[in-house]
Amino acid sequence: MTKKLKKKVKTVAAENPSESLFRKIDWESSEFSTFVHQESVNLAGVFGCGKESSKKSPCAWVLGGNQSPEVVQAGDRWHACLNSQSQVEQVAKEIFSAVQDCSLGSDCTSQAYLVLAASHSVRKLVGECDFADWQNTLDRIFDLSKAAESKPELSMEVYQWLAVELPLVVAYQLPEWEGCQVWAQDACRKMSLSISELLDHDGWPTTRCLPSFGTLAASWVRCQLVVEAMKAKSILTQDTGLDVVSQLEWMVRQIIRMLRFDQKLVFSTNKSLVVSDRFLKCLLKLSSDRDDKALLKHTLGKAKKNIKEGKAANVLRIEASNVSEWSESALMRSNWNRDSPRLAINFSNGKMISELSRKSCLVSGETSPEITVDGQAVKSSEAFEISCAQSDDEIQYLELEKKLDGGGLLTRQFLLSRVDHFLLIADAVVFASEAELSYSCRFPFAEGIEGLRETETTEMYLLRKGRIQSLVLPLALPEWKIARSRHSFKIVDGGMQLTQKCKGRGLYAPLFFDLDPKRSCKKRTWRLLTVAEDLNCLSGDQGAAFRVHLDKQQWFFYRSLASKGNRTFFGENFNGEFVFSRFSKNGSVEQLMEIE
Repeated sequence: MTKKLKKKVKTVAAENPSESLFRKIDWESSEFSTFVHQESVNLAGVFGCGKESSKKSPCAWVLGGNQSPEVVQAGDRWHACLNSQSQVEQVAKEIFSAVQDCSLGSDCTSQAYLVLAASHSVRKLVGECDFADWQNTLDRIFDLSKAAESKPELSMEVYQWLAVELPLVVAYQLPEWEGCQVWAQDACRKMSLSISELLDHDGWPTTRCLPSFGTLAASWVRCQLVVEAMKAKSILTQDTGLDVVSQLEWMVRQIIRMLRFDQKLVFSTNKSLVVSDRFLKCLLKLSSDRDDKALLKHTLGKAKKNIKEGKAANVLRIEASNVSEWSESALMRSNWNRDSPRLAINFSNGKMISELSRKSCLVSGETSPEITVDGQAVKSSEAFEISCAQSDDEIQYLELEKKLDGGGLLTRQFLLSRVDHFLLIADAVVFASEAELSYSCRFPFAEGIEGLRETETTEMYLLRKGRIQSLVLPLALPEWKIARSRHSFKIVDGGMQLTQKCKGRGLYAPLFFDLDPKRSCKKRTWRLLTVAEDLNCLSGDQGAAFRVHLDKQQWFFYRSLASKGNRTFFGENFNGEFVFSRFSKNGSVEQLMEIE
């Protein structure tokens, strides 16, 4: 662009920033034609849109299930047609119509997505359509963005798209419009505040945004790339003083942790789209740590199989799990392998939501127990608190507890074996005085999972397409159905439900998930062990011990439910609250964990 034309453009913007940038420009000018097609403001270059992604819009990098397939396809088609300069006239009409028809209500996710997709074409449509239509569309985009700032009913992703990302995308395409640059600075300020509110210092998301975290993260990545392309990185922190750049860098590793085998993020909905390869490549641009690239390859199953020694092996020793007390959530992983068992836990608002996955998602949904005392339901407004967390090469352990009305205490244990590939989920319920206690907890099956009961024994298989994915043992129940018991383990409403009843001050309800499908098909047995103190057998409301035998492996563990004492079980003495041990091949006992 010549200096004369550039000066004219800035003058128009300065006179009235709300007016269209191109209101007084000669559309037939060769100088203007050169101006609007400058490669320096090509969004495709910012997002690395080469041949690999020429047919896919960057807006669809990671999407939840709120957009219909038709909406996503429309955005991709606009992107592809404008990149190839085909069907531009038809695409322009569709874009103008989508923007004008958008109304910001409680359910406007699809409409907002189309507006965001349309904003990527602001510069490409200059000179390719009627000027008045283009100007009205740009004005409408501006109005929608401003309106989104004052509508608290909008979802977090819609607010991010319209109030933050849209101004940055438009401002990058129209650098000559000074009003746009002010608009972009305000968007950066809002993004800084959102990131500081929704991510902790380690880049882990708050539970409020877990279901839509992938969508938000994709938008933040696009925004950060645009900010860097505008060479305005400093404006992210200049007004707030927040170190959001560091938070985004740490977020890279957290997203790698959260990737499941199906290349979706934990806690994403069934309708969510997979995380695109293009997004992951752009995500790595935010990180200065080379370890993230190696971890991503390993998590995607694309790393070399002979990684055993040297620097690559050291990278794999980085902790694969994450526990966030601030977020009231956790992710437990055995390792960085693609098929590593994963347990994601959301314990906010006094509830328990769990997602267990391996090569497929097995359990997904609320797993809060229901407890009654003498026939009366026990409620609690208390929050769960982390009472113990431990991690080493063998196990990952997390213990949560909360107070119950009536002076009771609920403790949930999660013990994930990194080496032996099993998961123990157990609830300990304790009250001050003896009562008739009833406990019930349902573990919802994930989509595509069904349960299969054995005919003579009480365990259950989790199946996907007829193949065993896991074996689940209800350890407090007798192994054989013929034995008399007040407990039950059944399939109820698309999930497995464990029910236990007793008279006493407490009960212990453990479920053992075998996460080795090949081992799950082999012989197994389990037993409730006798616990003694001072040569007297203890009742079940004082403590419980169990032995589990799968194929050639054996473990035992003990949990105290009363005051601590010198307890004896299976020939072992113990004074603490919890112990977990394994039998070695030579018959000796190897203690893996102890809580005193």
